[in-house]
Amino acid sequence: MKFNKKIIARSALVVLYLTLAIVMFLTGRTHTILIDNKGDEAGTYKAVKGMVVSVDKGEPVEFYKGDRDKFPVKSQKHTIDIEFFDGSEPVTFTVNIPVTYDYVLLSIPKYLAGIEPYMEEFDIYASNKAAAAALADDE
Repeated sequence: MKFNKKIIARSALVVLYLTLAIVMFLTGRTHTILIDNKGDEAGTYKAVKGMVVSVDKGEPVEFYKGDRDKFPVKSQKHTIDIEFFDGSEPVTFTVNIPVTYDYVLLSIPKYLAGIEPYMEEFDIYASNKAAAAALADDE
């Protein structure tokens, strides 16, 4: 009887520790959201002339055509607030970042035009990989 209680107590502690570790990983995981205000060269969607963007009620940042800025965030769910300089109705929406993504590129013009995907994973090492591949092809 004593032996069974010990096993149950230890098993409960292991489950508790694993649950705590998972919760800490998910809530403490940092991501970087790159907010982008660039239009499509083909003209499918146009950049916003001027706006103020804040992420999770944080400090608002001004954006003009062609601007891009980064917002370091924790956890997966974030609220994006946009106010336009031309007096248009403000826009608020929520994004969920997959836990495996370090950087995401969020295109405001794509979102406003209803084009999917407006958010995609951003690989900060892509240019280095492309350069290395080109160098390997030359040899």
